[in-house]
This record gives sequence, C-alpha cells and structure tokens, in this order.
Amino acid sequence: MNRFYIEKLVVSGGGHKTSVIDFQPGLNFVLGPSNTGKSLVMDCIDYVFGFTPKKNRPSKIVDNSYGYNCISLHLATGRGTVILERKIGDSKISVSGTDPTVDHGSYSVNHNAKKNINAVYLHLLGIDEPHSVRSAETGSKTQELTWRSMLHLFFIRQADVARESSSLLAPGSFGPTASAAVLLYLLTGQDADDLEAEEDPKISAAKKKALIGYIQEKVNELSVRREKLEQALSSEEITSPHASVERVQKEISELQAQLDAASKESQQIMSQIYEWNGKLSESQTVGHNFAILRRQYQSDIRRIGFIVEGAASASPVRKKVKCPVCGEETERTYDATFIDASAAELEKIKRHLTELNDAQHSVARQQEKIMANIRALEERKDAIDTLISEQLRPKLSAFEEELEKQLKLMRLSNELEIVRQDEVQYRSDLFSKETEETSKPQKHSIFDDYGYDIIHGFEEKLREILKASKVGGAETARLNMENFDIEIGGLKKSVSMGGGFCGILNTITTLAMSSYLIELDRPAPGFYAVDSSLTQLSEAEHKEQSDTIKQNFIEYLIDHAHERQVILVEQTKRMPFIPPEDKERGVHVINFTRNKQDGRYGLLNDVFNPEDQ
Repeated sequence: MNRFYIEKLVVSGGGHKTSVIDFQPGLNFVLGPSNTGKSLVMDCIDYVFGFTPKKNRPSKIVDNSYGYNCISLHLATGRGTVILERKIGDSKISVSGTDPTVDHGSYSVNHNAKKNINAVYLHLLGIDEPHSVRSAETGSKTQELTWRSMLHLFFIRQADVARESSSLLAPGSFGPTASAAVLLYLLTGQDADDLEAEEDPKISAAKKKALIGYIQEKVNELSVRREKLEQALSSEEITSPHASVERVQKEISELQAQLDAASKESQQIMSQIYEWNGKLSESQTVGHNFAILRRQYQSDIRRIGFIVEGAASASPVRKKVKCPVCGEETERTYDATFIDASAAELEKIKRHLTELNDAQHSVARQQEKIMANIRALEERKDAIDTLISEQLRPKLSAFEEELEKQLKLMRLSNELEIVRQDEVQYRSDLFSKETEETSKPQKHSIFDDYGYDIIHGFEEKLREILKASKVGGAETARLNMENFDIEIGGLKKSVSMGGGFCGILNTITTLAMSSYLIELDRPAPGFYAVDSSLTQLSEAEHKEQSDTIKQNFIEYLIDHAHERQVILVEQTKRMPFIPPEDKERGVHVINFTRNKQDGRYGLLNDVFNPEDQ
C-alpha cells in the first residue's frame, strides 16, 4: 500500500527570509513556549492539505500572514518527492516533484472542480478510483470519498484534540454516518456500491414466513430432545450430578492412594526378599565349602589312620644293602619315628573336624532363620498382592465405571439445561417474529456494518498503547458502538478520567486506529501529527515521573519511532522531559525558544511578539 510522509514545510515571500522546518521519518517534536508558531506549523500544513477557512474555523496563516505569501509542503513517497505549493489566500495548489506517478500542474481545493487536490492525496494513498460512501441513515444518499473526510484520523489540530466527541468521527459539519462510512471504507474497502438495496415487501413477507417455519421446526426438534433427556434422567436417582461426580472422584482418589501405598509396600517387601535370598545364597555357599572341607578332613583321617595302623603292625628288620655311591655293603635299619608324627597330625585333623561340625550346625541354624524370614515376607507379599488384585483393583474399576456413568449423567443434565434455554429462546423468537409489524423502510445505521472482527485488532492496539502509557483501567478499554468512541471501565472517556484526559485519549485513539490501518495494509499516510495532546493533562504531583501517563506515552512514541513518522507539537513546559536529538533512535527535536539571542525564536523569521521586540 502507498505511504507518504512530510519532509519539509517552507513558508516564504513578502520580503522575509524563508522559514523552513525539516522533518525526519521517525518521531518529530516541535516544542516551545506559547506564541512561537507551534500551532501555526499545523495550520500551514493543513492549509496545503486543502483546508478552506470558514467563519467558525479560521486559519491563522490566512488571517495573519505577517507578509508571507506562500506555503510549500514537501512529501516523500516510495517513488520520489511531491512538492505542493499554495499561495496564501488562493484556492489553487501547484503540484510538482520527482514522483513520476503524480501529474504536475495546478489543482483546486474545491471538490466540485474538475481537477481538485483531493485526487492527488487519494492517489498518494493508492486510491485512484472514485468512491462514494453512505451519508445518511435513510434512503440511498451518498457523498464522495475525500482526503479531508479522513484527515482527522492522522492530523489533529489544537482546536480538535481535546473534544469530548468521538475522535474517530470528523469534527464539524461532516456527519457521523458519512464519517463512520469513510473509516469503514479505509478498514474494509466497503463503499456505497457494496450496500444492499431495500428489499421488496413481498420478498420480505416470504422470508418472514420461511423464517417462522424454520423457527417452529427448531422448537419442535428441541421439544422432542428435551423430553428424551428428561426421561433418561428421570430413570436415574440423581439430584446433583456435580456433587455425585465429586463424591466418586474423592472415592477414586482415596482408593488410588491405598492402591499406591499397597503397591509400594509390595515392592519394598520384594526388595527385602531379594536381600534375604542374597544372604541365604551366601550362607549356602559357606555350607557347601564346609561340606567340601569335611570330606577333605575325612579323607585325610582315613589316609593317616591307614599309615599309622600299617606301621604299628610292622616289626623292625635289618637288611644288607649295597651303597649306590661307594659300592660298599651297608646295613639298613627300619625307622618308625614317623608314626608319632602321623598320630599327632591325625589328632589335630580330628579336632578340626569337630570344630567344623559345630560351624556347620551354626550355618544350618542361620539358614533356617533366613528361610523363615523369606517365607514370612513371601506370605506378606502374597497377602498384599491378593489385596491389590482381589479388592483394590476391582473396587477402583467399579468406581471408574461409576464415575463414567455420573459424567454421562452430568453431560445429559448440562445438555438438558442448554436445550431448555434454546427452546425458550426459539419460542421467544417465534413469538417476536409472528407479532412483528409488517416491514417498512427502516433506518440503516452505518455502525451495523462494523463487525467485531473489524474492530478487534483496533481494540488490541488501543489497549497496547494505553497499557504502555500506564493509563488506569487500560485492560477494560473498548470501542462503544453506541457513540463510536472509546470507554474505559464501562465509562465514557470524559467521565472515566476527567476532561483533561480527553486530549491524550483522543491522541491514543487516533494513533491506534491509524497504526491499525497500516498493520492491515489499508490506505493510510505514513505520518501522524497532533497538536497539544498533553496541554490539558495534569497529573497528581505525588506520582513518580515514571508512573505518569505523559512520561510513558512519550517513551512509547520514542520506542516505536522507526515504525512511521509522528509529529508531536507541544508546549515545552507541558513535556515531562525533553528528549535529546537521537538519529539512531529516530528522534528529531525542533525547538522554538522565544528568545532572539538563543536558538530559533519561532516558526516565522523576523516575526516576534511585541513584548520581545
């Protein structure tokens, strides 16, 4: 979608030094004390935007030009620049620049003129075809879609900023129907050509008859369904399905706790059984080793006893033998001294065997105790497992079935309640439809064409800025379709926070709507300008500066400076703080000092207040 923003304002002629204000694409502050030409900046821009002065809405630059005779406005588009120049007091605007899509030449501010400036501004928004919007609630009256009819959403002069009427509707004589229709077109593209023609009374009567038949059919269907539900519930002894469900859920919870506790105890017993089985296995290993040692001792006793018995039965004998070394004959004598040693060893082994017998008996007793413990634990585990499988689990299943039954009854009960309500509603609709008067040409409110899907995003953007600005009750903010204005906490803006807040609330409202249009990629310029939105806002002195609406609103604008151009015209003393020039953050400060020796006095060169001469 086409966007454009303001690059430069030039006021020249009359022998004066040309006055130039350069704007940046981001956040621009025009600050200064009273009577320095801050609001005149807005009047000059508005004048080039096609403003025609009236008795009740004069133009400062026309009434008091101080000899200046020309105002130029430089706009930046996506394809170049557009320069618009209007002589003060003239109804013609000269158009030039580098944007090749814009035809150069002279345009009139009169919308009835064949070549009027309205076409240029709409073209810059991407609107090249003529459109009409509804202008009255009755009949088929329409009026042309114009640049001036939507400008109040993006450009707010000081006289309009604090008004108590809706800031979404154009001020002055532009009617609410036409104004709301213009915004509807910007949001949706719906114009007067999309409106439905009034329906033929015969067709209306036929539709009414068909609708009555449909409603009657729905009433019959609901009546049949209600009777079935009432019969199904009457067969059950139930007074409060919700209470029954809660009771069964409590029983299930308690039973599940018992089941969990029993399962945990069963697992603990199983761990103990594993532990005792380990001890039994160790004891059996010791007993097995003792048995092997016993057999070894018994074998040694038999072997040594055989030696001792054999030696005891043998008699000493002398025998001649030949020496294997020297070859001499010698005499060998039988030695029986080993018999005593063998007998002693035999006695020692027998004592060990006796001690081994005692140890084996001890191990056997230990094994009996271990096995007794294991049997007791297994019996306990079997009892718990039986409790789980034969009592707890069946009870749990039964309660779960009961719960499902109660839930089903509760669903039926809820459905019955809904069916009863629907039946009453349809009967009421049927009565209303049958008794309504014959259709007549009725008023059509343009606000009926606004569905919630259209304004939902706007309300979210509105609450976002209100919350960021720390406006009380921001979460409750909404668009009241009765007066097409925002309300906070169910109260109108002028009531909810006091008249002094209307300026800031109107600013936030239009800022949110214009931002929302850009998010939707709908027609909207790339700038937003407002004059004196903080002027009437006074906040409690005991508040910390960081908690004030002014402080947080300015910080919000700074944080979002790169999203589009915003021009804020304000008295210096009304600012909570003066932000520094910061090109990286997109902040540009234009400061009027009202001091001839310090900085820029005001908008117009060579023009000073009498007391400052």
